[in-house]
Amino acid sequence: MKFADLDYSTKVILKIVFTVLVVAFLWVIRDLIILFLLALILASVMEPMVEYFNKKRVPKAVSILTVYIIVLGAVGVVVYLLIPPVVEQFKQFAHNLPHYAGLLQEKLGTSFFETENLKNLFAGGNVSGGFLHSTFGVFNGALSFITVLALSFYIVTEERGMKNSISDLLPPQHQKFTSNLIDKIQKKMGLWILGQLILSFTIFVVTFIGLKLLGVQYALFLALLAGVLEIIPYLGPILSAVPASLFAFIQSPPLAVAVIVLYIIIQQTENYLLVPKVMEKTVGMSPLVVLVALLVGFQLAGIIGFLIAVPLAGAITVVIHEFLDARQASS
Repeated sequence: MKFADLDYSTKVILKIVFTVLVVAFLWVIRDLIILFLLALILASVMEPMVEYFNKKRVPKAVSILTVYIIVLGAVGVVVYLLIPPVVEQFKQFAHNLPHYAGLLQEKLGTSFFETENLKNLFAGGNVSGGFLHSTFGVFNGALSFITVLALSFYIVTEERGMKNSISDLLPPQHQKFTSNLIDKIQKKMGLWILGQLILSFTIFVVTFIGLKLLGVQYALFLALLAGVLEIIPYLGPILSAVPASLFAFIQSPPLAVAVIVLYIIIQQTENYLLVPKVMEKTVGMSPLVVLVALLVGFQLAGIIGFLIAVPLAGAITVVIHEFLDARQASS
């Protein structure tokens, strides 16, 4: 008996069962899916650089290896220069937090914090180890890292083959549309991430210089926090300004005012000069879409979900726009 010969209710039940099984299967292999998505995003970021070297008549394999060396070298330099001092600053902050809470109580004249509770919570600086363990624990081992690198290398090297393989699974009339759609999705992912990297790095450098000139403690840690939170539209600058203002207030209330002014200047310069210029060269998305994507991604997959949420949201918007344009063209 063929599927078309079944009655309507049986078809509906079978479709529901099939959908549930597919969703359950995807949930079981969600870790593998996340690794593949990370590889796809990394490949999308590397693709423009590979194309640049190809235009200079460098062979594709050499171009990919060159890009890998540049990317891994840049990451290695950043880790070597930033991570040890940032970790040390965070440990000092965790150890001194009860003392800072007491100073805040003195300056504010109120029981703004319960110092004993803070001592129990942060006793022995264990919070730093727990924080680092929970943060870096999501990158579970060298095997996952190597897997992502290998998959991204394959995707960039065999880009045409991968697209053709996906297109071959579809009817002939949809193959060209699918190939173009994959091109646009990769471009959207790559350009958005490059734009965000430029913004985050710029905010990190400017914030660090400003805090250092003002003499604020933990300037490196606070600047790195500002660069990371730059990914969150509107709320990111506010969230990063709060701890910086508190640290400055502990040192001196006038210094806190200066820090607030610094963050306002940085935010306004970013909103009116930096973001338009960067996004002019890349591809922007609605801040509301970005914020919702970040919240959903973090809820579903923690830090990893937070990292891949916006590129995936960009891919989904490309798919929706393409299907809407195709429907309008056919009507």
